[in-house]
Amino acid sequence: MIKYHHTNEPKDCCGCRACEQICSRHAITMQENAEGYYYPVIDESSCVDCGLCEKVCPMQANQIENTNQPIFLAAQTKDKNILKKSSSGGMFTQIAIHTIQQGGVVYGAAFSESMELRHIRIDNIEGLSQLRGSKYVQSNMSNIYSMVKEDLQRLTKVYFVGTPCQVCGLKLFLRKEYTNLFTSDLVCHGVPSRKIFRTVREHLEKKGNMQMTKYSFRDKHVGGWSCSSSSSSYKSISKKQKYLVKDRQMDAYYHAFISGNIMRYSCYECPFTSPNRVSDITLADCWNIQELDTKFKETYREGVSLILINSERGKALWNEIKDHTVFDHIGKDWAMKNNPQLASASHKGNMRERTYDMALNDYPLFVDTFAPKSLKKTLKFYLAYYIRNNAALYSIAQHTKRLLK
Repeated sequence: MIKYHHTNEPKDCCGCRACEQICSRHAITMQENAEGYYYPVIDESSCVDCGLCEKVCPMQANQIENTNQPIFLAAQTKDKNILKKSSSGGMFTQIAIHTIQQGGVVYGAAFSESMELRHIRIDNIEGLSQLRGSKYVQSNMSNIYSMVKEDLQRLTKVYFVGTPCQVCGLKLFLRKEYTNLFTSDLVCHGVPSRKIFRTVREHLEKKGNMQMTKYSFRDKHVGGWSCSSSSSSYKSISKKQKYLVKDRQMDAYYHAFISGNIMRYSCYECPFTSPNRVSDITLADCWNIQELDTKFKETYREGVSLILINSERGKALWNEIKDHTVFDHIGKDWAMKNNPQLASASHKGNMRERTYDMALNDYPLFVDTFAPKSLKKTLKFYLAYYIRNNAALYSIAQHTKRLLK
């Protein structure tokens, strides 16, 4: 049986659900705990002790790593429309479009109508907008590995994107190599609690007396290429639309996450924080690329992706899409310095347990703790926001910057 069943230690389970989906006896079910994370529960009367659940567990099985030394690239799509709508340089969308144009399908994380994050299957270019963008909450993988396997067995080309543990869980679940499978993992900071995100969403809806229809963790229209440019959209019964940016509640969620206080316990001991990755191509942000002499000196503010090409299959895929991108080679050490999760797991915040208690039982204190009121910061943000979204003002601001250099 899986290690978690014996230890009951939260750090021993990443919630990928591979054990649940591999069990032909349906002896494993995933149940949400008090913090909002799924953990396996085993019905020992149905279990035949076959050991498959152990073999597919990313937290205890041998890691699936590529033996090739990764190639480190900074890249940006040439399609300005894709670039505007992407969290960084648009590389996911570029690969996904290529896959669908070849008759394939794409699996990635998307919000449902009830704003619950789960992995879904997309087979058309229009549907890719649901998968685009960073999502700082754990995705529900229910039945996804089984669906991927069915597509692969039908010889459909599949592009799967997820956290490293999700990609590893998929590969272990499949138990064989498929030449029609292409994977991308993310340089992951950790997965926050869906229960806390649900709490934030419900309070935002109550505040606006509307139903949330979209949440963007990184909206370039709000703060340009950055980590914390949250926005959300709502609709009322009368179909009136509302667009909300830079709310303190959004800031509180982001700061609680980035400080390491609302992540799953397994994230603090993640075995995948290494430049030797589990996927064909790794996706991340190429932070601080402006420090280097690259092709992005004039365009870095629009967002630049860091990609690691980890396998021969990844190299072949890159060669098929690279003409749609602007790219430059960068050094491994520099890339790792600017993406620390390539070398070490995120640190556990010193308020982790107290943060859950505040978020779920004293929400105003949670917001005040992680997003204290600051009139100066609020005014500075909205000034920059209105300049960025006014073409004439933005042009003047950029011209002034160049004169002052």
